[in-house]
This record gives sequence, structure tokens and C-alpha cells, in this order.
Amino acid sequence: MDGGGEDPAALGRRVERMNHFWETVRKLDERAEPYVMVTVVRRVRPSSAAVGDKAIVTADGEMEGFVGGHCTRELVIGQAQDCLNTGESKLVLVTPQPPADVEEGVTVLPMTCSSEGTVELFLEPRNVDPLLIIVGHSPIARALEELAPRLSFAPHRISLEEAGPGRSADDPLTRLRRQLSVRAKTGMYGVVATMGLYDVEGLMALADLPLRYLGLVASPKRWATVRTGLAEAGAPRELIEFITAPAGFDIGAVGPQEIALSILAQLVERRRRNGRARWEGRPPEKTSGSLELPVHDGGGEVRRQVVDPVCGMTVDLATSPYRLEWDGTTYGFCCSGCRDRFARDPEKYVHSHA
Repeated sequence: MDGGGEDPAALGRRVERMNHFWETVRKLDERAEPYVMVTVVRRVRPSSAAVGDKAIVTADGEMEGFVGGHCTRELVIGQAQDCLNTGESKLVLVTPQPPADVEEGVTVLPMTCSSEGTVELFLEPRNVDPLLIIVGHSPIARALEELAPRLSFAPHRISLEEAGPGRSADDPLTRLRRQLSVRAKTGMYGVVATMGLYDVEGLMALADLPLRYLGLVASPKRWATVRTGLAEAGAPRELIEFITAPAGFDIGAVGPQEIALSILAQLVERRRRNGRARWEGRPPEKTSGSLELPVHDGGGEVRRQVVDPVCGMTVDLATSPYRLEWDGTTYGFCCSGCRDRFARDPEKYVHSHA
């Protein structure tokens, strides 16, 4: 090894760690799973971090990568959780000697360990756009799907018209629920825009999910009829009172695009000003084992569809190569990474779906 060069073995290990790091990032992005990218933008010795070092912090508080020692790590995880809640990036300065004058936009945290090093970090939340579930195939539903990403909502539209072949024998509510291959998490929004075709079924399909908003595109007269239908279908009174109908602000909107805009404006207000209003969702009827979604193929057979307990993706247990048996139940996964995370702590993921 020549002077100043890096040990080839150490270099190889560092490259391997970085490859694993970026592979983890790729999988999180592929699954649209929220996380925070942390980058060292400045350091003062004797901090052990270097400018450009990176780490990620996932929604469950797990950290991968390196941006400093143990004390820095704990502080970063706490700040990252705050970023995930607000959806906003931030600059964090960790130092044993906080400056008297703090620049605007910088969060200063005292270094609690004996180290005298200083490190400045940029925290950037990713994949934190809240999910907007849209029910319906109407022009308004499609306009919502088109406009939502421009206002930082991630749309997921379902409809009976697009439920797929071979399932017409199922009742409408079952067909709609089958399309909800999303991971239930807080901060979701829902809008039913079927234009009167299956309003009750659309609202009931979303009733199991934790929502910050649930709106119905309907006239006041139509809403009175839907309220009665929801009560007859067994909807809780709290859910009925939570529903906003008619959905959207009264801005004199004309046409699908303007109506969608009025609804999205209401969603933005709910997101920014009224975060306490929420529907926690009803507990699922099945509370143990794999979350199964039986799906009929064109020939009438049932393929065993399960939900990956780690990322929430729907997986065909019969064909997935990523399976693991635990406590008498076989679980299916979308990739080896999810299977490995489950294997390290099965109870954590099983209880999260209980």
C-alpha cells in the first residue's frame, strides 16, 4: 500500500456498504415508502463524519448509513421523524457550542456527548406525499387523479368500471375493496366521485382506512339519500358525521377540472390547518395471520393473494419466491429485503396489521 492510500480491503468493504445503502434507497423508492435522506454538508473536527456522508431514516425509526457517532445518530433520528410528520426539509446543526445568533431556517441542537466536533446536516423527506384514494370513473374522478400530484398528493383511483374481468359475481363493495392494494397508514385522504352510481359502496370501501378527509361529490339532496343508505349498511355514526358532502369549496366551479380544483383546495386546507380532524378507521374483521385477498382468475379458480406485512404490497403467495413461515403461517413478500426485515422481528410487523 503506497503512502496515503486506502487499504484495498477497507475500500472494498466501504464500496459494499454503499452499494447496499443505495439498493435500500432504490427499494424504498420503488415501494413509495417514506424515509428521510440525511447528508453531511459541513463538519468541524473532531467529528467522525465527512462532508457528503449519507444516511437514511425510515418511518419506523431505523437508520442506515453514517453521519456521525452515537449521540449524533439519536438526534438525527428524532429530527427525521419530525420531517416525516411535516413533510418539510430542514438544516440541523449539532454542536457543543451553540451560536448566539442562529440563522433563519437552521435547527441547532447541543452535542450531549464529550466529543467537541460539530456537524451540519441536511434532512430531506422523501415519498411523503399523502395518499389520495379516489373512487369512481367519472370525469371528476379522473380530473382529481390528474391534478393531485401537482399539489403533492399521491393519487390511487379505484372503480367498479375498472375492477377487471371475471369478478362480476362479487358484490360491489367486495370488488372495490379488492382494488385497495395500499398500505394503511395515517395521513390518507379519500374522495368518492362515482356521480351517484355506487356512492354508499365507495364510502364503505374506505371506512376501514385511517383518513384525514373523506369527501363525497354529490348535491345536498343526494347526500341526504346516501346518509340513509350508509346507516342501513351499518356505517358508524361517527363515520357519517366525518364525511364532507358536498366535497370541495363553493367557488362557483364549472366542469370537472374546476370541481376537482375546489376539492383539492379543501384537501390542502385540511392538511395544513386542521390536522386534528381524522377518522381512525374500523378494525379489520381478520386480525391474525397473513392479510388475504382472495382473487378469482378468469377460470373461476382462487389464487391466494396476501399482503406483504412489511411494505403492504399485494403478493401472489403461489408464485412469489419470497416466502417465510412463522408461527404456523406462511407469509409472502415482494422482495428479499422485506422478507429479511420480517425475519429479524416478525412480531413487529404482524402486530402492526393486527
